[in-house]
Amino acid sequence: MALFLQLLIAGVWATTLVIQTRRLFRLACVAQLRQWEEARLRRGWNRIWWWLGQDAFWQGVRLDTIKALELSLMIFLISLGVME
Repeated sequence: MALFLQLLIAGVWATTLVIQTRRLFRLACVAQLRQWEEARLRRGWNRIWWWLGQDAFWQGVRLDTIKALELSLMIFLISLGVME
């Protein structure tokens, strides 16, 4: 049971990480970089780096982190109730 709960919480956080990484790539228009030329790749990394400095990106990250914390706390409290 404990392993299942740990996997469930890890899954919640992994999903949050994947969602935010996809969001960052979408904001930086990385999908448009189909060719792996050095100049295009450098522009893509510069766009990603720029978005990492923007509050608009981090506002979404904060909201999703709060949701993941809430889900983790709910799973923990439910597991305490089941174990007693």
